[in-house]
Amino acid sequence: MSASSPRAVLWDMDGTLALSEPLHMHTLIAALAHYCVQAGDELHPLMFGRTGLDVYRICRERFGIEADFPTWSALRAARYVAEAPQLEARPGALELWRAAHAAGLRQAIVSNAGRMLLEANLNALGLQAPERVSVSANDVRHGKPDPEAYLRAAYLLDVEPSEAIVIEDSPTGARAALAAGMRVLGWPDAGASGVNANFPEGTRIVRSADEIAAALGLPDALFSEPASKSPSQTTPC
Repeated sequence: MSASSPRAVLWDMDGTLALSEPLHMHTLIAALAHYCVQAGDELHPLMFGRTGLDVYRICRERFGIEADFPTWSALRAARYVAEAPQLEARPGALELWRAAHAAGLRQAIVSNAGRMLLEANLNALGLQAPERVSVSANDVRHGKPDPEAYLRAAYLLDVEPSEAIVIEDSPTGARAALAAGMRVLGWPDAGASGVNANFPEGTRIVRSADEIAAALGLPDALFSEPASKSPSQTTPC
């Protein structure tokens, strides 16, 4: 990875900013149960990092689901959005976000989730804002591992791909970012194993928020920024 300082940080959402992978699996298992299919967390390695459409295609082929994609998506989305307010950020992620913002780095969120689910996550983390740049599966023709979503985010931030650093928890997302010509920090879950931990060559693996802070040139990031006020703490005009 080049030692040059980045101008932008591009974040994956699920598993990187938000601890949302369990909720995605919960809604998937519930949707399958709706169609009388019993399944469990053994599906996670098959679905990890994939778009909603890819997950649907796998389920249709594997379990013979007959529902069309819009019906399937509506079923999963309704449950996900209802439970998303309980989501928590990955430890250290929001502190890094605030520190990067304070340092003047441009930031965007690039997700394989659909727009409705991405917005639910943004709301749960307190990251919804009029100026927020985010790219969902609804905004591109091809999701990760295709580079389109990351290239779109760089375009929207007005930076060159080489000026961006991507933070990803999945090999699928890392492949997309590398294909886009970006530097990649792979931040796997501590329990990741097998295919979920098999990051492509060129990925710099980091194990903590402190390592990410150092890679971004923010060695004091986790200690210099106070937590943002919640809406209930905001002083009225």
